Amino acid sequence: MKIKVSRSELLHELSQITPVVEKSTKLPILSHILIDANRDDETISLAGSDLDVSIKTSCPANIEEKGAIAIPARELTDLVRYLPEDSDIEICTEDSERVFIISGKSKSRMVCLPDETFPEIPAIGGEDITIPGDILRKMIQMTIFSVTQEQSRFTLNGILLILNRNFIKMVSTDGHRMAYVEATKEFENLEKDLKILIPKKTVAELYKILQADQYLFVQFANDENHLFFKMENRLLVSRLLAGQFPNYELVIPRNLKNKLIFTTQKLKQSVNRVNVLADEISKRIMFKITSGQMLLRTENIKKGEAEMEIEIDYSGADVSLGFNSQYLLEFLNVVESEEVIFEFSDNEAPGLFRPHGELDYVYKYVIMPMSI
Repeated sequence: MKIKVSRSELLHELSQITPVVEKSTKLPILSHILIDANRDDETISLAGSDLDVSIKTSCPANIEEKGAIAIPARELTDLVRYLPEDSDIEICTEDSERVFIISGKSKSRMVCLPDETFPEIPAIGGEDITIPGDILRKMIQMTIFSVTQEQSRFTLNGILLILNRNFIKMVSTDGHRMAYVEATKEFENLEKDLKILIPKKTVAELYKILQADQYLFVQFANDENHLFFKMENRLLVSRLLAGQFPNYELVIPRNLKNKLIFTTQKLKQSVNRVNVLADEISKRIMFKITSGQMLLRTENIKKGEAEMEIEIDYSGADVSLGFNSQYLLEFLNVVESEEVIFEFSDNEAPGLFRPHGELDYVYKYVIMPMSI
């Protein structure tokens, strides 16, 4: 194999693949990126995989000799990153286990692995559905932070994607809070509703790709074992997350008695101020709601106490609520409206946060209260 490629174009593609690659593994090939120059369209294909998530992409290149080889991912990415920005790179194999990386006066020789040992990445299968990239990116941003961190809670370790002929939904939960977002979108070719559990790592890598290149559309497809997300020259393939996601409709509280409206930035700033002295483990922040006023308060035996008063339009009974400050801030960091609505009943019922105003989507964020 002998190819010439632009440093900037190669680095851009490598940066999308390398995060997927295993840092350390019992299978050495999974720490490598496959470079395949056997194509006929003046492009090379690049692929990385950890067996659960795989990314395959392409990059323009001048192919002088065809071939393929698996090169250590992180070493190749770092080597390319430190070359001059406008440089060209020549990659040529010495044999099936060694490759030269040459650029100007820089010459490196790397130990590699034969391409035939690289795992096969399945081609996109099934009927594909076109999803607007901006909608998918926004919905991931609004739900990914409430996916559980506990690996043992298998069915919560991902995001539920629901596709209907008239809408798209995403739901995530860790058992203590839940994020729900719904957008109107017609999928005329969709014969039946789809409910798919997407693993968290897959969602995270998909979000990185969508954020980096602002794709207009994503082609989504699935078969019995895999999920496929195709964005122009990039294909992300994931194993399907099996299991039964909780009934999210039962979690969303209804007929809550009280409602408050806050300026988003003001509430965020207030929570941040008292959060400085919050307990590091519980992260508890107390809402003491009385007529015309809400007092935010944190207490920490080792650090002290902090409180912040906020004027509110409220004339109901006094209520004291406890919430995890991190959960609140993660919602306030992604909500796009200038104001947010907080609905509640008492200190035992979950609180519901949502944007205030006319938006082209529905966003609901449910947080379970903490003991006070």
